[in-house]
Amino acid sequence: MIEIREQQNSNIVEMAVSGSITAQEFDDTLTIFKCAIEHHGRIRLLEDIGQLDTPPIPWTKLWDDVKFSFEHLSDITHVAVVADQGWIGVYVNMLNPLMKAEIKHFKRPELKVARIWLSEAT
Repeated sequence: MIEIREQQNSNIVEMAVSGSITAQEFDDTLTIFKCAIEHHGRIRLLEDIGQLDTPPIPWTKLWDDVKFSFEHLSDITHVAVVADQGWIGVYVNMLNPLMKAEIKHFKRPELKVARIWLSEAT
């Protein structure tokens, strides 16, 4: 399941993910991100990740995910990833030097801190 919330009067988009994501949910999410980018120019993203199924997205959508990331490399400036899974923290730390966006990992109790970090990001 995936739930998207756009913050009013802000370029911050929040995405809550748990379980598994259907192909339709994935496509709808990319559409929302593209619309937010079109509206704001650049966005900041909060990814609130709960317990995930394996795989969390359909294998057929992996290429779409990679393609979207490269097409919008400069359109997402900051990403706050909120998750308690240790492997996600490691993944975020590995990705950070490879991405233009500043990516930071937060544990679940730090959700409010993650929101503050995004709101103060420039």
